[in-house]
Amino acid sequence: MSDQKSKISTFRELCSFLKPHWRVVAIGVFAQITVAIMALIPPQLRERYLIDKVLTDLHSPIALRLERLIIAVAALVAVLAASALIDRRRTVLMHTLGEKFILDLRRRIYYHLQKLSLTYFETRQTGEVMSRVTNDSDVVEEFVTHATDILISDVLKALGIVAILFYWNPFLALVAFVPMPITTYITYKYSRKVRGIWRATRERLAEMNARLQDSLSGIRVIKSFAREDYEYDRFAREAEEVYDMRVNVIKMWTGFFRLITVSSGIGIYTVLAVGGWIHITNPSALSLGTLFAFAAYIGMFYQPVSNIARVNDTIQRALAAADRIFEVLHTEPDLVDAPDAIEMPPIKGAVTFENVSFAYSSGEEVLKDINLHAEPGQIIAIVGRSGAGKTSFVNLIPRFYDPTRGRVLIDGIDIRTVTQQSLRRQIGMVLQDTFLFNGTVRENLLYGKLDATEEEIIEAAKAAYADSFIREMPNGYDTEIGERGIKLSGGQKQRIAIARAILADPRIMILDEATSSVDSESEYYIHRAMDQLMQGRTTFVIAHRLSTIRHADIIVTLESGRVVEIGDHNTLMERSGTYSHLYEAQYRFEDELE
Repeated sequence: MSDQKSKISTFRELCSFLKPHWRVVAIGVFAQITVAIMALIPPQLRERYLIDKVLTDLHSPIALRLERLIIAVAALVAVLAASALIDRRRTVLMHTLGEKFILDLRRRIYYHLQKLSLTYFETRQTGEVMSRVTNDSDVVEEFVTHATDILISDVLKALGIVAILFYWNPFLALVAFVPMPITTYITYKYSRKVRGIWRATRERLAEMNARLQDSLSGIRVIKSFAREDYEYDRFAREAEEVYDMRVNVIKMWTGFFRLITVSSGIGIYTVLAVGGWIHITNPSALSLGTLFAFAAYIGMFYQPVSNIARVNDTIQRALAAADRIFEVLHTEPDLVDAPDAIEMPPIKGAVTFENVSFAYSSGEEVLKDINLHAEPGQIIAIVGRSGAGKTSFVNLIPRFYDPTRGRVLIDGIDIRTVTQQSLRRQIGMVLQDTFLFNGTVRENLLYGKLDATEEEIIEAAKAAYADSFIREMPNGYDTEIGERGIKLSGGQKQRIAIARAILADPRIMILDEATSSVDSESEYYIHRAMDQLMQGRTTFVIAHRLSTIRHADIIVTLESGRVVEIGDHNTLMERSGTYSHLYEAQYRFEDELE
């Protein structure tokens, strides 16, 4: 698609967001047109009428001239007051619309982001995505507030001035518009160039925001390696690049509008020169009042032309930002519900993998011909070396990804035939990298069940061996825990995550053990909490410490994406295969550490 077609397409889509607000836009446009028409009145009264009928009309009685003066001034004041009142109302209306527009747009972007698959977020920086929801939306708001009605009214004002001037004196009007082809060409060249620059600037700004978000999230790592100066230099370089790009646009912008100002001045002075010559040589052909009114209208004509150019600059920036927003809105999720998808019935917990293979978008096949059946309530441990495919395996159960071959069934139902939300509502996950939201302990627990009672919250916390340390906090369950639970220890975060999962009461649990980085006391309580969590649920455990999964009903050993062994601990140890070698190697390693 050509740049021009792309620009038109983006503009149309942007305008389509205004359709629900067409009445407000119509009122704003009508008010702006009214103000534009009223702006055409003062030169008629101020220059033409006052000069010709009051100041230079020496043949009329003084009383009549004074009466005309009072009427003209009163009319000018009335026009000024009415114009100010209408414009104030229009400004409030359009700015309110702009805020409502951005509210709707941000809601739509965020809603769409929630629908996108994990692969979208795995390939993008969080700060860059955030920039589209915040910074780009703010730029688009200017399009609504300053562009829609002003563009129409200024075009009509310019056309009105052209009509008046050609009606008065076609020859002088042609003379006045001699600079117009140059102005039009400059505007065209400026518009073509500036949009690309604005787009590149917004991309660089998003990268800078991503860098900022990344640095603030990793501030502990930065400080632990004493890399403050290094991070500052990296951020400063990116900020300076954004600065240079914006300064470049400012230089273009100021140069462009200075040319518009020069064109306006040339038009006015040309009219005064030619019009003055006509008036001096033939006063009846062009009155003095008409000449000054002509010059006033020429100045007014270049004002809407300048405004149109400014609006064009706003539109170019808005289009550049809208392009980035629409990239998000046009992105389709990799995983969608089938058109005839049904709600997942209450799960009992039987899970079956039938000839399942899986490859990421890069084409690398990470799981190959997996066959497995787990009965409700069983504990299935997934073991293997790093990169064996353990995480990919469990990610297929809540349908974060779809198999490239084969199928995953729960209670005999292909999970691709049910809605994703109804499936995931009945599956819980406690991951190695525990994520807690910035808020209170209570708010994080309620994420498992939004309508949970106080008794249910406390029971879940007790089951996860978290109630005692929660109550010791300054505000108990209402204690703020900071971003990602930074005010808590690793063991405390893990137990709150387990309590959250207990409160959700899923039939299938996926556990990524995270006890290797906590102290022995925390590890003891986490294991007891996990025992509580697994009771009566089908549980898939990604095992990092093999000594913790000896009680599992089924142990699945993965190697290079294939299942090489299945059985319980005793059976696999007797086979002296991959599992027993891994177990013995880890046992010797832990023994050496002691």
